[in-house]
Amino acid sequence: MDNLFIIKSHEQSHTKFRSFSILCFNLFFATFFSLGSLASNSDAKSFNEKRKHETLQKVLIIISSDSHGYWLPEVLEPYQLLQQAGFEIDIASPLGGKGKASGSFRLSSEQEQWFAQSSLLKKLPNSIAVNQVQAQDYQAIFFAGGSGPMFDFINNRVMQKLTASIYQNGGVVSADCHGIAALLNVYLENGSRLIAGKKITAKANHEEGRWARNNYPFLLENKITELGGLYSSKPTGKPHVVVDGRLITGQNPASAIPMTKQLIQTLLTLESSQRLNTRS
Repeated sequence: MDNLFIIKSHEQSHTKFRSFSILCFNLFFATFFSLGSLASNSDAKSFNEKRKHETLQKVLIIISSDSHGYWLPEVLEPYQLLQQAGFEIDIASPLGGKGKASGSFRLSSEQEQWFAQSSLLKKLPNSIAVNQVQAQDYQAIFFAGGSGPMFDFINNRVMQKLTASIYQNGGVVSADCHGIAALLNVYLENGSRLIAGKKITAKANHEEGRWARNNYPFLLENKITELGGLYSSKPTGKPHVVVDGRLITGQNPASAIPMTKQLIQTLLTLESSQRLNTRS
């Protein structure tokens, strides 16, 4: 009986020891992997921060200085998306300083809240004059729309030269709605127009009202076709984005967001290709 008690006590002690050992092993294993996970997350965070720092690119947004104004949603929406994607953004205009914003009634309550706390709110009244801008500082240029561009974008030689330089440096040229007016008279080094033979869109004839027809020097659809651009459009108010290499255009205000997403994708693709070329 005593021997049986000793055997059972030994078995119970052995079982307790084995359970304790397993528990310790599990705790060690869990701790090891937890620390490894933390280190991995920390490394990933550091890598992302380093990559963001290394790949920070600059985009120049041009707004009109004309009294007819620029369309605020076509500035705010691209600015917000570009900023979220990690790009640095400058705002410029033909004359510099404050332009006339229109279309604020089109902003959603969420956009209004974001705008009130954004860096864009401070930059818009202090836009850089285009003659103070250096093309080599930017990987892309974007022309916002509104009525104003139909009066002060078309024949601005400083903007035309700036646009051609960015494009010929391997950058991206983009515009939305009436902002496309800035591209009509851009000439490249070989003497050809930037838009000649290129697929492109802009505000369509069927989207223009009586005021536009009576006051604009021309309608963009007509002028683009006349100058050799390959114009296309969608029904009124429908988003339409056209990409022809490093030329990206949007038809109307509804196209500002998808156009900017395409701009971001194109910039990231170009950056990836440049990295591969550098490594090889």
